[in-house]
Amino acid sequence: MEQELLRILRTLGSPHHLRQAHARLVAAGLSASPRLLPALVAAAFSAHSPRHASAALRAAGPAASSVSHNTLIERLAGARGHRPVPADALAAYTAMLAAGVPPNGFTFTFLLRACALLGFPRPCRCVHGQIVRWGFGSEVFVQNTLLDVYYRCGGPGRVAAARQVFDEMVDRDVVSWNSIIGVYMSSGDYTGAMELFEAMPERNVVSWNTLVAGFARVGDMVTAQTVFDRMPSRNAISWNLMISGYASSGDVEAARSMFDRMDQKKDVVSWTAMVSAYAKIGDLDTAKELFDHMPLKNLVSWNAMITGYNHNSRYGEALRTFQLMMLEGRFRPDEATLVSVVSACAQLGSVEYCNWISSFIRKSNVHLTIALGNALIDMFAKCGDVGRAQSIFYEMKTRCIITWTTMISGFAFNGLCREALLVYNNMCREGVELDDMVFIAALAACVHGGLLQEGWSIFNEMVEQYNIQPRMEHYGCVVDLLGRAGNLQEAVLFIESMPLEPSVVIWATLLSSCVAHGNAEFIDYVSKKITELEPFNSSYQVLVSNSSALEGRWDGVIGARTIMRNWGIEKVPGSSSIQVGSEVHEFLAKDTMHERRKEIYETVDGLMALMRHTEEAPWPRHCSTL
Repeated sequence: MEQELLRILRTLGSPHHLRQAHARLVAAGLSASPRLLPALVAAAFSAHSPRHASAALRAAGPAASSVSHNTLIERLAGARGHRPVPADALAAYTAMLAAGVPPNGFTFTFLLRACALLGFPRPCRCVHGQIVRWGFGSEVFVQNTLLDVYYRCGGPGRVAAARQVFDEMVDRDVVSWNSIIGVYMSSGDYTGAMELFEAMPERNVVSWNTLVAGFARVGDMVTAQTVFDRMPSRNAISWNLMISGYASSGDVEAARSMFDRMDQKKDVVSWTAMVSAYAKIGDLDTAKELFDHMPLKNLVSWNAMITGYNHNSRYGEALRTFQLMMLEGRFRPDEATLVSVVSACAQLGSVEYCNWISSFIRKSNVHLTIALGNALIDMFAKCGDVGRAQSIFYEMKTRCIITWTTMISGFAFNGLCREALLVYNNMCREGVELDDMVFIAALAACVHGGLLQEGWSIFNEMVEQYNIQPRMEHYGCVVDLLGRAGNLQEAVLFIESMPLEPSVVIWATLLSSCVAHGNAEFIDYVSKKITELEPFNSSYQVLVSNSSALEGRWDGVIGARTIMRNWGIEKVPGSSSIQVGSEVHEFLAKDTMHERRKEIYETVDGLMALMRHTEEAPWPRHCSTL
């Protein structure tokens, strides 16, 4: 009977079946069974019903075992892939004591993990007090966890607190030494870490790997290589740390050399590290070749390839890779996968793709994390569906500063500048801690809406109220605001009073405004500034040339074109993309190579003819937004 119920509990998947199984346990008088109650608690989490687990433990009272309560605390602390709720884990411990069930050493290791997730030292100190009270202060595995968590909980004295735990340990094992060495490496005290390493009575491969990982993390690959060469024995992790370290520092050749030397030790981590390394430097052909030859792939491997395509602006291939992964059916996409795919859809600007990935996320019952929510807001805003972007914003239970910034930018991007400022004002009222990026978004909204006074007000708030030092982007927004309003003299004075050296972007921004307002004097003055700063940049020289042409200053045109010709500078042609059905087509300005160029130019000629006759024949409704 008990064995059958245990089998049922291990296969549960819904709250309804959970309640049925629990009822059978109660009817059989086994609701507090030392074997079945822990299984019931675990099943409750599998069925997404943690409250049922708590209720079952309360009903069992003092008859429940420590193992049953530990199962609840462990899962609330985020073990076995469950969403961590650290405050509830601490509350579950309080309930355990109230029920008269004594803790054991494992109880405290789970509680300490919950403390680490909370990220501040006070709960850790409280649990430490409980460890001493219940007599587990000499248990090595408890002390090792305590040492690690004191450092992870933060605070100015975290290294000293971890060292104190280490020094007071009655017995130490190799894990204790590895943990304290890791603390010193993470805090940047490499000398202290090396002294501890040399003092170790016994080392294992983890001890060596801890040093290699620490030096590789800060890019000191010379020292990492020295430690690696001293190792008496190495495992796959040792090699992978070196490959990842070289890849992160940009030395792909050294990373490949280590990879080729691994022979039979190569694992999925090694292959994935090399795929990421080549993708990072833009060599996607080699990355794809390695990816295709991988003997075994995991989700991280697929994510590396998708992210690589994304970072190199090959968004269509990123989506095709995702679709291939889903067709294989071996892996369920995680947050990293979906954020990359959503970002690719946003960059393509395809409404159909946006609807497709949004529908996929909804049907898959994916938890809306902050990162995924931010990506969805950005995607819908870039596709022009601000309403759905706003719905995601309000659906998010937790928001960060990036969420607010993305929503402000989304409204501004779609010309809803007053709505963007409303979000900014709501954010200020809610007491969100602002950063420099959110002010760039708010100022950009003012630029798009021509809101000069509001822009000045936000700029002054940033400096005077929030004590944020303006960056070049903030100054650029103010210059753009003044220029668009026609206050060209004021814009020049503002630029020349900047504490930073004005960049060419600042002057180029003003030049566009000078041209728009037809001020020849300022066009001449600003054009000279641009030529002085970046005479060899094709984009800026074309801007100077076109500005001079508009004013009939052909000497300026000839001068700019002469500089470009003498230095071999070519204008990069503009490109456009358009979605037709489910395909996105891209073509260049004056493109004569596109396979459907004849149809393209026939359509353009037809549109031009339509535009010339607008007075005689009104535009059709479907052309009204051209």
